[in-house]
Amino acid sequence: MSIEIVADKYSSAMFELAQEQNKLDLMEEQLGYVAFVMDEQPELSSFLENPTVTEDAKIKLIGKIFESSLDKVALHFIYVMIKRGRDRYIKQTIAAFIKKSREARGILEATVTVAEPITADIEASVQAKLREVTGKDVILSVRQDPSIMGGIIIQVGDKRIDGSVSRRLQELEKSLLRTNSIR
Repeated sequence: MSIEIVADKYSSAMFELAQEQNKLDLMEEQLGYVAFVMDEQPELSSFLENPTVTEDAKIKLIGKIFESSLDKVALHFIYVMIKRGRDRYIKQTIAAFIKKSREARGILEATVTVAEPITADIEASVQAKLREVTGKDVILSVRQDPSIMGGIIIQVGDKRIDGSVSRRLQELEKSLLRTNSIR
């Protein structure tokens, strides 16, 4: 099975359970924490994805790390994924769950790409403008990519607004080449 299919199946089941138990916010927060720990400690991901490590050893380690900080529902969710041999999909499944949870609560995720760091005021301004345009709360993540040279790229779902200097220069170059080829 593909990663997307597994992540969708398990995240949907978790979403339904969290919704039934009125724990969407809690599960999003706690599973987000698990994903954060896995990102910050790549050894944990490697351990969980290692096929030579036993299921019991994986469950024991997850319990030791998260038992005191996770709700039983979140912890059991991770255990089920391990027991069913889906441990290598945990991070992708959590990401899919968070996306479903935020969509259900009317929250959009947007990524802003800039060439250089931006101030908190500019970030707040972009977030406010996106909230105004979409009519939804927006969680904004800012990426830095010097190759865009300046300007801003905004990605919300499958929609992309590219106001980067590099794109404008590419368009100018194409325009100049077309003009020269006409003569």
